[in-house]
Amino acid sequence: MSEVATILEQEPVITMNLEEAMQNRRSVHYFETNGPAITNSQWKKLFELTALSPSSFNFQPWDFIIVDDQKAKEEMHPLCWGQQQILDCSAVVAVLGDKNPHRRDAEILQQFKDNGYIDETTREAYMGAVDVVYPDEGRKIEHAAGGSSLAAMSFMLAAHGMNLATLPIIGFDHDAIVKYLDVPDDYIVTMLIAVGHSANKDLPRQQRRDFTDIVHWGKMNGKQ
Repeated sequence: MSEVATILEQEPVITMNLEEAMQNRRSVHYFETNGPAITNSQWKKLFELTALSPSSFNFQPWDFIIVDDQKAKEEMHPLCWGQQQILDCSAVVAVLGDKNPHRRDAEILQQFKDNGYIDETTREAYMGAVDVVYPDEGRKIEHAAGGSSLAAMSFMLAAHGMNLATLPIIGFDHDAIVKYLDVPDDYIVTMLIAVGHSANKDLPRQQRRDFTDIVHWGKMNGKQ
């Protein structure tokens, strides 16, 4: 993108409130083919908002790969079980979960101290806490998947607020996608998100389980 075009880009604005966004966000299955490209300003706004997602120790165990080249999407298509959305959307975002986010523990815990959350003694104690909280590969994967999934939901809500359509995709050959995207061994691909513009062909929203069915009080199957 030229410097002039970048300057002329308008700052994306989100005008809908949170309830409206949550009520109306959909997993879109039909994208407008050859729809407008997502601009640099839109990407920047999306990920600035996504970065506000919560995470344990504020380790932020997420990274993202944007694939917006049509040839690359065509190469990914068979690795994603031939799902048409991969071809039709404007871009595919790979959501990566970091199994070893404590590589940044010194920096992040120093921020906690500098911002007045902890003292030096606590900072030193926390430096060794990560290996206790995430002692093995299974717990590291849980942490990576959980944290990056929170970020993915933030991303999809922000995208909806910017009138962009999204579809989370878990149907793909994980190892093949990892290889294709050159993902390091200490990351997992939690999901792919197709991003673009809705073709407005989706059917009405599927029914959701009722409040009384999904909420338990005190213990599982506990009723109010």
